[in-house]
Amino acid sequence: MGRWMTVAGMAMLLGTACFEEDSCDRYVEYICDCHDGEDGYDCGELQRIYADADPTLQDQCQTDLTAQKDQDEADGVSCAVDSGL
Repeated sequence: MGRWMTVAGMAMLLGTACFEEDSCDRYVEYICDCHDGEDGYDCGELQRIYADADPTLQDQCQTDLTAQKDQDEADGVSCAVDSGL
């Protein structure tokens, strides 16, 4: 029974990992929900650029998301999107 529990636990971890939202998805979601329609923000273009992003781009998305949220906070912009930060 112990071995079966280990296998089942690993399967659950792998299964949930496959459905986790990545950094670029969180960045695009934040921009689309909080800034869509503003000058300089094109939701469709961001979705196209960041679809299936590689690990290097994932790191950049995380940096960009943090910077955008910091800028929004400094500018007094409030957005209710929970983007995983």
